[in-house]
Amino acid sequence: MKKKVTIVVVIVLVIVLIAACVMWRIGGVETESALGDHQKYVYAYVSSIEGNEVTYMEVDESVAKAAEERAKEKAKAEDGAGSDSTGQSGQMQMPPDMDSTEMPQGAPGGMSDMTGETVTTMIPVGVTVHTTSDTTTTFSCLASGDLLKILVETDSDGNEVIEEIWMLQ
Repeated sequence: MKKKVTIVVVIVLVIVLIAACVMWRIGGVETESALGDHQKYVYAYVSSIEGNEVTYMEVDESVAKAAEERAKEKAKAEDGAGSDSTGQSGQMQMPPDMDSTEMPQGAPGGMSDMTGETVTTMIPVGVTVHTTSDTTTTFSCLASGDLLKILVETDSDGNEVIEEIWMLQ
């Protein structure tokens, strides 16, 4: 009888420890929403990129979210159809109503949601870029026309430095 109680207690402890580890792990994954004191997110439409120098126009978060939702809906529609129009599966394409030099069409408020600020900055070598397919890469995959979410940190000298980038479309 004493042996059975000991086994049950050990099993319960193991289950509690596993649950605690899983909860800790889940909590650790959600670090994206926790910004530091000198950090902020910037939503940006890339107007040009040469090497690691990028020029972008800041946009409101609502524009970025709308474009991201539209891209997800289009991807679902293409998945439902079984193939895309060119027959090349897995390759992201520009929507037919958008060329690489204009803002996404159909975003709430259109161009009026741009903040108007154009920024030219350097992307530090080694900055992680998260693609729309949930992989990580370097800034070499970025191109004019990309819509980005950028984590920017202000250093002790007051300079804004790019820490991480997420491709939204």
